[in-house]
Amino acid sequence: MARRLRLFPWMLLLLALSLVAQVWTGMNLYKAHTYNQKLATEEVQGGKSARELFADAWLLADKGQVEKALELYIEAAAKGNDAIRKAAYFNSGNLYLSQSVEILENEGYVAWDKVGPLMALCKENYSKALLIDPDWIDAKYNLELALRLSPSFAGVKTPNRYNEDDDEVDEAEKRPDGWPSIPGFPRGMP
Repeated sequence: MARRLRLFPWMLLLLALSLVAQVWTGMNLYKAHTYNQKLATEEVQGGKSARELFADAWLLADKGQVEKALELYIEAAAKGNDAIRKAAYFNSGNLYLSQSVEILENEGYVAWDKVGPLMALCKENYSKALLIDPDWIDAKYNLELALRLSPSFAGVKTPNRYNEDDDEVDEAEKRPDGWPSIPGFPRGMP
């Protein structure tokens, strides 16, 4: 009997800990239930965790509210782990790419000034996703597509960007005529 009395405080402690664990589990189940209900009815979660922000951003992007979705993707990337960060960067890149293509389809190449910054943001987000997961084939494919639509000429030596150390080269060699003076790849010729 004395031995049971010595174990009684430990049993009470164990009982209290199990009750706390059950209450905590019940609260998490309730949160998950309300989260799933809001997802089923396509309501914005309004939560502050990275997963909730990502889900809200995806839902807003699906509804066409791109600017709000991009803000939430940025916030989710700042708060989330690597998986959420790379998905947020990838989805942001997809939104910028789709905006660019839509503007070009509606307004034509005249709107290239609007599309240029969007394409730069698109390529930057895909690159950030590839920094997290370099083997992600979807991000590689989309980055390649963005680079084909808007090539990056950073660091490429063009006739307008010659080295000032090349003073001995005469003016005729500095500025060629025709295709060599146009940055990019020539089209229509073999």
